[in-house]
Amino acid sequence: MSHTASPFDLTGKTAVVTGASSGIGAEIARGLAAAGAAVVLVGRSKERLAGAAEALAATGARVSTVDVDLRADDAARAVVDA
Repeated sequence: MSHTASPFDLTGKTAVVTGASSGIGAEIARGLAAAGAAVVLVGRSKERLAGAAEALAATGARVSTVDVDLRADDAARAVVDA
């Protein structure tokens, strides 16, 4: 019997989700984590990101956060460096 990997298995991958502290971004992060990805939550509010990260971590997800305003010139570098 052959075992084929699921096309939705993200184990070993890292997903960066912007706007991840609430709404659609938080739901996307939850789905990616459920598929096995380590998730980097990006948003402007450190407090809201912490709450979202805590909720995801409680499910066993590997999660980190980057609080940054993506409109800033150096924002992309901050996300990559995190």
